[in-house]
Amino acid sequence: MHVAGGHDTGRIDGWRDAGDRFRAAMAVLAASPADVWVADRDFAHWPLGERSVMAAMHGWAVEGGRKRMTLLGVDFDALARHHPRWAQWRGTWSHRVACLQAPESLQDEVHATLLIGDVIGLKVLDHRHGTGFWTRDKARLAAWQAELDVILQRSSEALPPTTLGL
Repeated sequence: MHVAGGHDTGRIDGWRDAGDRFRAAMAVLAASPADVWVADRDFAHWPLGERSVMAAMHGWAVEGGRKRMTLLGVDFDALARHHPRWAQWRGTWSHRVACLQAPESLQDEVHATLLIGDVIGLKVLDHRHGTGFWTRDKARLAAWQAELDVILQRSSEALPPTTLGL
């Protein structure tokens, strides 16, 4: 994901590009476990349930020690529907994977974002077209983290790891 010329930031040119960059970032995560944040309205465009992504997340979970994953979303029903493999994996790792729902007043502020520690981040600014930016710039990553933290502090738990029946 590092472009020629040593640039630390680049464009994301659509959902296909965003998905490819997400997959590559997950490979980075598996090789160098870190805390990770994924935000989106419904997670429909992210390849969360794909086998390669699941393998990377499993590697992160096994090797990551106390590292945590936080998902910030609006519609978690859609997440479970679009990515059942991920939802099942989350049940196993729920002690390290938090799912938080943004309050209604801040839902418009939830942008499709992936942050892997202070290593790399993706942010989709135009949800309709899937365009945005990726970066390795630590200052920009810190700013994106601060934006997420404002919403996370006001968010509530969502997507229970198991469903209890009678």
